[in-house]
Amino acid sequence: MSKAKHDSSPQISIRQPVPNDGAAVLNLIRNSAFLDTNSLYCYLLLCTHFSATSAVSIQDKQLLGVITAYTLPQHPDTLFVWQVAVDPAARGQRLASRMLDDILSRSGTHNIRFVETTVTADNTASRALFNSLARRYQTTVAETALFEREQHFQNQHDTEYKLRIGPFSKSMGEKNHD
Repeated sequence: MSKAKHDSSPQISIRQPVPNDGAAVLNLIRNSAFLDTNSLYCYLLLCTHFSATSAVSIQDKQLLGVITAYTLPQHPDTLFVWQVAVDPAARGQRLASRMLDDILSRSGTHNIRFVETTVTADNTASRALFNSLARRYQTTVAETALFEREQHFQNQHDTEYKLRIGPFSKSMGEKNHD
């Protein structure tokens, strides 16, 4: 009979961001292959004004992941996920999915019926994350071009496709884990 292996690594906690997370969020975003970097001030605002709809993951006082998101002013039942980043050392632990589920399980997000985001055609990690979200909540993903390379980005950025996940028919606290 073998003994269960004891994992002595500290737990990863997920929580709302606070202003003191801003610099670490900026650094994590800078190290991401797919994300556009914004100013530190922008991340400070996200960690303040949009903390209720964003998440960070922390282990041993080190920021390992972040999701920045907000509800659309014209559509308060829609959560727009702006940026998702996970430190390479923490990948493979479903951290992005866990942060997204944490946001959707909060009392202030129970009215969310749709999740939207934008991704480029080659961002397979983000596409997998949002397809997994749709499977967990037993809903669909609709895709349309939102910002075109030529028309909107003046050929300086790939086309951003809007993914719209939903509608969510269950309470956000009830989902299937895949």
